[in-house]
Amino acid sequence: MKLCSFNVGKINRIGVLMPNGQVADCNYAYASYMESTGFVNAQGLADVMVPADMVKFIECGEKGKDELRKAMEYVEKNPEAKGPEDQRILYNCDEIHFRAPVPNPEKIFSMAINNKFEFERCIKPEGPHHPLYFSKYNTCLCGAYDDIEIPDIGIVGTEVEMVFVIGKQGKFVPEEKARDYVYGFTMHNDITAFTLRMDREWLLMVNGEGKKEKVMYPGRYKCFDTFSPMGPWLVTVDELSIDDAFNQKMQAYLDGKMMQDGTTDEMLFRVDYMVPYLSQAHTLKAGDLVSCGTVISYNEKEFDNADLRSYDGKVLKSYIEHVGVMENHIKAI
Repeated sequence: MKLCSFNVGKINRIGVLMPNGQVADCNYAYASYMESTGFVNAQGLADVMVPADMVKFIECGEKGKDELRKAMEYVEKNPEAKGPEDQRILYNCDEIHFRAPVPNPEKIFSMAINNKFEFERCIKPEGPHHPLYFSKYNTCLCGAYDDIEIPDIGIVGTEVEMVFVIGKQGKFVPEEKARDYVYGFTMHNDITAFTLRMDREWLLMVNGEGKKEKVMYPGRYKCFDTFSPMGPWLVTVDELSIDDAFNQKMQAYLDGKMMQDGTTDEMLFRVDYMVPYLSQAHTLKAGDLVSCGTVISYNEKEFDNADLRSYDGKVLKSYIEHVGVMENHIKAI
C-alpha cells in the first residue's frame, strides 16, 4: 500500500492511496468500517488500531495494515461513507497538502558516498569498508510539493535519494533479521550547499606534533530548513519488496532539464548491512529514516555548477520508479 501524511487546513491526518486514485483518511475509514459492523465506540477503537499519526501507525505493524485493508475494502464498496461524526474520508490528491510521509521522525540517517561508482574512486582507510553517514534534523523536512527555500549561500544542488523507513525498535540487529525492521520506502532530495561545504564548513586542525587534519561536519550545509523534501508516498514492503526497491530508476530534473539519472542498484551498502551497522551504535525506532545515497550526475560539470537558487520560481522534479514523483518550486530567500 501507499501511505501518506497530509493535512486539510490545520488538521494533520494520514491517508492511503485507493485503487481509484483518491486518498482515504485511514483513521476515519476504519472508524466508519467498524461502525458499520455495529461496534459502539468505533472512533475510540480506530484511534488505537489505525491511529491518525504515521509513527504510531507504523508501530501497529502488520496488524495495523491488516485492519486498514479491511477499511479500504469497505470504503471502496461504500465511497459515500463518512466518519462517525460525519467526517470526510475520500479526497482527490489535489485537495490535500502532502506533508513528508513521516513528518516528525526521531532520527534521519543519511548515507554519504554510498554510490558504488563514487565509493570506488575514494581514498579509504585500511580495514573493512563500512558506510559513512550523518544526521539531518526533522526541521529540514518538507512535503513533496512544498517550496524549497534557499538563502544566498553559493551553489546549492540536488541529490535525489531513496529512503527506507524503520518499522520497529531494535538494537544490535543481526544481519539475518535486518529486513524485518524495514517498513517501507519513500523518496528524499538531500539538498546540499556545495559552496558552503567546500569554502566554509571545514577546519584544518594541527596537533602538537604539527600533523594537519582536515575536518568537516554537515550540520549546516545539509540541514537548512526545507533542505529535505520528502514523499509523497511511503510505499510499504508488501507493495515494493526490498530486493525490488534496489533496482529502480532514479532521476532529478531542474526546470525540465535532466540533472541526475541512475538507479537504486548503484547503492553499495543496503538494508542487510545498514540496519545491523546503524543498530550497533544507535537504538533504531519506528519511523526512523535511512536515506540511502544519491546517483552520479547526468552531466557532472553542469551538475556541479547548477545553483538551485538561480532557478527561483522554477521546479525541481525528483523521481524514483514505483515510489513516486516530487515537484518542488525553488524559492530564493
